Amino acid sequence: MRVGAVGKRGARIALCLWLLGAAAHASALSLADDPPSAVTLPAGALAAEAPGIRKILETYVHAVEAKDVEMFRVVKPNLSEEEEKRVRLAFKSIQTQTVKMNVLSVDVKDGKATVKVARRDTINGSIVSSFPQTFQLAKETAGWTIQDIGR
Repeated sequence: MRVGAVGKRGARIALCLWLLGAAAHASALSLADDPPSAVTLPAGALAAEAPGIRKILETYVHAVEAKDVEMFRVVKPNLSEEEEKRVRLAFKSIQTQTVKMNVLSVDVKDGKATVKVARRDTINGSIVSSFPQTFQLAKETAGWTIQDIGR
């Protein structure tokens, strides 16, 4: 009888371990399914504002990669006619573009943010060297928007 009791206890332990393993595996799969972000923020960067800033930069990256002028206008609502012409021309001249941004600094004050990044593009399969870019952002009711893009 003692062997049977140990057997049942062992079976329960084995079941618990199996369930924990299955849960850990499912958790790892759900994390693996999340695509990696094209935007890397510095560690400890403005915890309260970081998600909104990351979102607007990721949407900008998606607009560029998708060559979507309307989405570009959503993230930069003050897009001038001249800027739109340049954006359309750039989008037409490129077959494929992948953008990666490493955020170097974020300075937030009074609903405005200056975000300095190192940007690396892959255009038509060729990696373009990294270059600096500065985004001037404004916090609106619906979230952050891009006011200016510079170097």
